Amino acid sequence: MAVTGHVYSHRWPRIHRRRLFIGLQSKSVLILVLIVVSTTVIGGWLYFDATSQFLRARDRDDAQKLSYALGTSVMACLHGDDSEHLQGLAEDFVSRPGVDYVVLLDADGQPCARASRHSDPTRWDGLARLPLSVYSIQQVGSNVLTIARPVVDEADGSDGKLLGGVRLVLDTSATSLALAGLRGRIIMLGALIVVCTVPLAYLLVWRLLVSPVRKLAGVTQRLAHGDFTARCRIGGNDEIGHLGYVFDLMADDIATMRKELINANEKLEHTVAKRTDALREANLRLREEMLEKEDFLRAVSHDLNAPLRNIDGMVSMILMKWRDSLSDDVIARLDRIQANVKMETELISDLLDLSRAWADSRDCQAVDIGQMIDELTETFDYELRQRQMEVVVSGEMPTLYVERNRIRQVFQNLIDNAIKYMDKPSGGRIEISACQDDGWHRFTVSDNGPGIPGDQLQKVFYVFRRAESPATASVKGRGVGLALVKAVAAKYKGRAYVTSQLGQGATFHVDLPVEATSMAPEQPVVR
Repeated sequence: MAVTGHVYSHRWPRIHRRRLFIGLQSKSVLILVLIVVSTTVIGGWLYFDATSQFLRARDRDDAQKLSYALGTSVMACLHGDDSEHLQGLAEDFVSRPGVDYVVLLDADGQPCARASRHSDPTRWDGLARLPLSVYSIQQVGSNVLTIARPVVDEADGSDGKLLGGVRLVLDTSATSLALAGLRGRIIMLGALIVVCTVPLAYLLVWRLLVSPVRKLAGVTQRLAHGDFTARCRIGGNDEIGHLGYVFDLMADDIATMRKELINANEKLEHTVAKRTDALREANLRLREEMLEKEDFLRAVSHDLNAPLRNIDGMVSMILMKWRDSLSDDVIARLDRIQANVKMETELISDLLDLSRAWADSRDCQAVDIGQMIDELTETFDYELRQRQMEVVVSGEMPTLYVERNRIRQVFQNLIDNAIKYMDKPSGGRIEISACQDDGWHRFTVSDNGPGIPGDQLQKVFYVFRRAESPATASVKGRGVGLALVKAVAAKYKGRAYVTSQLGQGATFHVDLPVEATSMAPEQPVVR
């Protein structure tokens, strides 16, 4: 399965072109237009404000000059109390552009002349009630400027004599109109700047930013689809040019690593193929050796069992015919021969069972483990009563799809071990529990016997090996039972192990995977 360029390209995520509601170019132009508009608005506002202040200041300056000229003109008339001439001066000033109202006051603060452009000359009578010595200029509204100025005779170098006062109301609407026109021109100029800025900004952003980025995106998409020859070749000494240069270096590295990966995959596939062939041959050899071992064990069992059965039969015949004529020593020796023959026969049977534990499962069935343990408890009832021991089962026992005889041997051997190695004359206790945890059926068989030394916890599962301690030295056993437990657990891809402390008993654990012991569909439960 060589890795080709086509196969390799599928390892990259497929890139779809998404619809851009607001693209990079639009965003950049929008930001640029906002900057231009903000600058134009702020600059226009500052210019308009400065011009407005200048024109208003000019109106105030003109009002001061006009009031001074009027005060100077009426000074002689106020000395001579010439009312007709004062009225003429007032009417003459009202006829000037921008003057709406004039009132002249005598030394007592009483109006002596008044003139107005409006039909109601009493509209500004409030100005006449101001103190005669007050000098003020006030803006009333946006188009009216009021002036109050005393008329003082400063002849002869004296501090001056208060002869009267003048009051003026000036119309500054011309200034407001000028400012309105200026505002309109500023708005038109700003709009023109914005209109000219938008296409120019689009052009600049496209040339300097969007076009290189889109080119880079296109090259990236080609790389993602397996074209490892694609390069962007973006020039320039700015950040985008540097990004394009670095991207091309990265594309070169990717192309080089891809070639190296293809070569490495080809070598790996070749190596895996060789190892697979070697493993297949090793498995075939191993299976042949296992079959040969089973045939050997069967042959050995047959060849050994036959003479052993003959020996046992001959001893039995001798004892039946000549027991009365034989001495006690001879009878004892013959009994020992029969006991040894029986022990060897059972050992051969155990070894055959251990060999069959790895054979293919041909009679798997649904087995109720709880019911099986109840049957085993009844089987060991005599030994339990004789040793004054009790069996306690806790937890919900599952139903497994397994070989019934093999699983029965597992629990039978563990219970038998707990009974045989119990060092208490009474009060012995065997606890059997089960639970399901993280994909495992976990079984435990615990006792309160003598326990197992820590350095022998793994050895007890070896064939012909038993725990070595004074408490177990006198117990008969062949050292095959726990090896069979471990072999059956391993057959179902499980594990068997023991935890113990001297003087506090031992706990044997058998963990079987749920997947390997699942019940087949519509399989009846065997009880």
